Amino acid sequence: MAGQYFQSFDGAKIYYHKTVRDKDKWLVFLHGFGGDLTAWKKERTYFTKLGISTIAMDLRGHGLSERSNNEDFYKLENFSKDVATLLEKETIANPIIIGHCFGGMVAIYFQAQFPKVSRGLVLVDTSFKPPFFSYNPMEQTFFKQIINLILKFMPDIKTSGHVNFNKFKGSSDLDAKRILSDILHTSLRSYLLMCDNLVGLNAKQLLDKITVPTLVIEGTEDSIFPPDIAQFLSERIKNSELDLIKKANHIIVINNPADLEKSIENFLKKISFI
Repeated sequence: MAGQYFQSFDGAKIYYHKTVRDKDKWLVFLHGFGGDLTAWKKERTYFTKLGISTIAMDLRGHGLSERSNNEDFYKLENFSKDVATLLEKETIANPIIIGHCFGGMVAIYFQAQFPKVSRGLVLVDTSFKPPFFSYNPMEQTFFKQIINLILKFMPDIKTSGHVNFNKFKGSSDLDAKRILSDILHTSLRSYLLMCDNLVGLNAKQLLDKITVPTLVIEGTEDSIFPPDIAQFLSERIKNSELDLIKKANHIIVINNPADLEKSIENFLKKISFI
């Protein structure tokens, strides 16, 4: 899968791949935390066969995209600005933005920052806030101190290239080998700097700014972002609907591509995208 680079708003080099079919119909795929664009291979292939153009990017700090030692490089709004820059570069109008996990958070920020750019939104196993992190100020300070200590004393470690997600099919939410692979392919430093930016994040107020048709997809066995969070998203976001995928966990993009494809396809039909 040979892609290309574009220079984002702040000069960062971001890697992406596109498959062009119908130039008026685009799906934009945003991967999860520690992943890369190849995670969406099966879903993109499916919609390409339906005659829909698809584009996916390695989010900054991931895959083949640029990394930085500057914590501000990884602010969430910068990720959404990358998406906007790519759409402008490729002159893509009225796409459907599809985000899984961290990519869903980016999609929420994108929709709030650029409300008139997309035609619809698909949020897959995601939330308006990160999992596990407490909102207790003392606990947040402690967690940030731990991150900074690791950044100070641990050497950066990284595995180059994209992840072979085929070997993780069927993995659990907290599969140690997959998580280690995510960290190494992102690089320890980038992974920790992104975690540091997420501590204390709460984008609940941004949900009120989303007015485009939105599909919230959730695996019933997701332990990272449990179904009650998806239920809250669907209730808070205007013009949205919820689809629960039975027996699917957080790794739905890899483990349940067929279920995910059908859910998205049905949504696209409902909003007359196909």
